Order: sequence, then structure tokens, then C-alpha cells
Amino acid sequence: MMALRAQMNPHFIFNCISSIGNFILGNDKENASHYLNQFAKLIRNILDNSKNDVIPFWKDWETLSFYLEIEKLRNNNSFICKMEADETLLNGHYKIPPLVIQPYIENAIHHGLRALKKQAGYFNHHSQTQRGILEYRIEDNGIGREQAAASRYMHVTHQSYGMQLSRERIELFNDQSGNSVTITDLKDDKGEASGTLVVVLLKV
Repeated sequence: MMALRAQMNPHFIFNCISSIGNFILGNDKENASHYLNQFAKLIRNILDNSKNDVIPFWKDWETLSFYLEIEKLRNNNSFICKMEADETLLNGHYKIPPLVIQPYIENAIHHGLRALKKQAGYFNHHSQTQRGILEYRIEDNGIGREQAAASRYMHVTHQSYGMQLSRERIELFNDQSGNSVTITDLKDDKGEASGTLVVVLLKV
């Protein structure tokens, strides 16, 4: 229940409905219908998935796709999103905890990409499996953790709470503590922050 509440925070739901409402008020029926449909699918998947400790990888991937599309809407398509996964994962029978990496994605968007001013943001999410280990790589070109921590965006504790819950779920799933989640601050040639890379490892 704690994990479910962390993923379905009221601010996210309210902002989604407000964005859809703006399309309705603007008489943009096509976009209103499309995003309302995506939002309904997202909520349905989250509620369905919350009933199980583990779900198929493809089902979680689908839910994350709905989530990212809604986030792009909320942020006026201000960043480019790329999602890649091995075919063996999408077509296989791998089982994982539902939405276990969603808080890391949310953090990248809200604290990294949203604060960018001089360049377009990009977000890359890649998943692959090798020798029984599922690796998630979540990379963004945002402002980085140090600058984000000094900004007003870090006054909101929801994302950090969600990431802590996810780390605990991952360690519980892997039956080990430490080394399951690695967060790296990326630097450019001048040594300045150029984004963040999160690597999550799951035993599957």
C-alpha cells in the first residue's frame, strides 16, 4: 500500500486531469480523448498490478510507456524520450516487481529535465538481460543532483521517498542489500554536470 500510494500521488493525478481539462476547454477533442484514454489505461494498470508482488516485464513496460506519455503531456513535450528493451524481455516470461523503477524516472523528469533552460532535455531508458540479471539504465541530460538539491525543486520530498521505497523493494526482491542500485553524476569535458545515470539490477 505504501508503494502504491507513492506511485499514485494526488499531485500527479490532479495535474493529469487538469492537462486533459485544458484540451477540453480548448475544444481539442482529439488530444483530450487520446490522453484521457492513456490516463485511464495507466490508472487501470497500476491498480491491476498492485494486486501482485510480481508481474510480467512486458506489462510493466506498457505501464511505464503510458506514464511517460502522460509526463510528456504535463511538461508540454519539453523533452525527448527514448525507450528500448531486448526482445527477449518483451516476449519472454520474466517477472518483476511492478513499477519498481518508476520513481527514478519521475525523479529524472521532475528534478533533472524540468529545470533545464538552455537546451532540450532527453531521457533514455534501456533494459537488457544477461545471465539471469535484468539491467535497467535510466539516463538523462538534466541539471544533475547537486544543482537540483540546491534548487527549490528538492523541497518536494515525494520523489526521494518513492526512490527509497523502490530501493528497499529491489533489495528485498534480490534478497541482498547494496549494489542493486547505482546512481552516477555525469560530467562533460569541462567537469560540469551533464545529467544523471541510474543503473538498477534485478535477479530474474
